[in-house]
Amino acid sequence: MQYLIKRRCFVLCLFGIALYSSVFGFRKSSMKNLSAENAKKKRTLGQFFTKGDCWLRPQVKQFISESGAHIAYDPFAGDGCLLRKALEDIATIKQIRGLDIDKTLGWEWNDSLESIPHINDAIIITNPPYISNYSARRKRINESLEKYFRKTDYDDVYMIALDRMIEAQDNVVAIIPETFINSSYKQKSKLRSISILEENPFNDTDTPVVVVCFDGREKDFKDIVIYKDSNYVCTLKDLEESRIKPMGNIDMRFNDKNGWLAVRCVDSTNPNDMLRFGFKEDIDYDWEGGIKVSSRLLTLIDIDVPKEKRKCFIAQCNKILNDIRLKSHDLILSPFKGNMKNGVRRRRLDFYTCRAIIEQAYKIVEKKTTTKYKQKSLWESL
Repeated sequence: MQYLIKRRCFVLCLFGIALYSSVFGFRKSSMKNLSAENAKKKRTLGQFFTKGDCWLRPQVKQFISESGAHIAYDPFAGDGCLLRKALEDIATIKQIRGLDIDKTLGWEWNDSLESIPHINDAIIITNPPYISNYSARRKRINESLEKYFRKTDYDDVYMIALDRMIEAQDNVVAIIPETFINSSYKQKSKLRSISILEENPFNDTDTPVVVVCFDGREKDFKDIVIYKDSNYVCTLKDLEESRIKPMGNIDMRFNDKNGWLAVRCVDSTNPNDMLRFGFKEDIDYDWEGGIKVSSRLLTLIDIDVPKEKRKCFIAQCNKILNDIRLKSHDLILSPFKGNMKNGVRRRRLDFYTCRAIIEQAYKIVEKKTTTKYKQKSLWESL
């Protein structure tokens, strides 16, 4: 009898374990599927929800207050974090209003990449979606975004969102990618300020961002100011004047495995390993296997510089690069992912600016060589 009871208990125990495993496995599988679906939805909608209040810098807060608006309006409301923070921290804001294309978030539905309704007495405060046309194609989600890109020359949906917002309201505050600074966005003249956030306001992406404030009025770039966090840096005019352009009058070939001039085109996370020019022996990299036509992070360049002049040439390239970084406060170099270990934003050197640096260095070294040769010839003739 005891044997039968034990056997029944054993069978029931096995049945319980199997049932638990089945249910738990189903729940785990369902959760994984749900997580995958949510991730896909976030990618498709370009959703990155903000955390905390690092975006609400004193100059941004002042802009919102001085707008005189009493309604904080977010046409890409997401989880509502920005609206709640504005209502809590800004005395002039008395109401909030949100729209979103994602019906599950509980806001009034609206496709704000198509159009945004105007609201009296409102200022837009938002973190619009951002995803480039290239990224959308690479992630195979371009079909859902194609209808927006068909109508514009812009290559990222956040620029489309900016246009819709500026059409709807005079005053706009938006958290957008820092690459905006070096973009060809057509309505920069309506900016009041750009604030670079060196602290990451997101949980789920390390995309470097800025807070832009538009007031709807056309102005000279000298009247548009740039901040890093809460500190004044320069005007947009100062920044534009610090750019250098290549002339295209010196022959050089990028991504050439036979080249001798190596360039690290991105800052690493180590502050002692930043972007620079050098001999390929000086930069630890698999040049033979790593260099491709599409390479952009490191490159080898073939340019005709006499061997005895190459060290001087490299030093001149690095001097010009460092002068540009100092003069432009690093801002003409696009951000690259997150920050270095010292908290400073990593930067990327594009080939356009790289070519301009090389041309300037080439002319300086060539001039020094010519001057030295002339002085030597004059001495020998005496």
